[in-house]
Amino acid sequence: MKPSEELAYVIGVKVGDGYVGKKSRVRKGYNDVMIGLEAKDREFVEEFARCLAKVLGRKQIGPRFRDGVGKYVVEVGSKTLYELLRKPVDLDRLKKYIEHCERCVAAFIRGFADSEGSVDKNGRIIISTTQTSSYSYTS
Repeated sequence: MKPSEELAYVIGVKVGDGYVGKKSRVRKGYNDVMIGLEAKDREFVEEFARCLAKVLGRKQIGPRFRDGVGKYVVEVGSKTLYELLRKPVDLDRLKKYIEHCERCVAAFIRGFADSEGSVDKNGRIIISTTQTSSYSYTS
């Protein structure tokens, strides 16, 4: 896997709201692992899908709407991404993709902020997560 802005964005989303997992029912000939995102914001899910497609060299992946939960979802099977992003997330191993260049750092932060960020009524930007992992960047 080569460092890129799209991969850094995918990593940022995964550290936030994204997920990786193994399918409980494996069908012969199909990928048994996946990476995905489920969110109410269609544009966010579409951007994640665009970045996934670019990283994996696939055509654009369209999000589906799940009526039961009122959210958009995109999932793709990729053993390579699963191995890179599976839990527990090893940020030291991911550093070479995140800190490859300033644009990759910005893409990672954008992905994480898209996942965990909000703007309050006073216009303050808030980024918080309940997960125990943390990442610090110094230049």
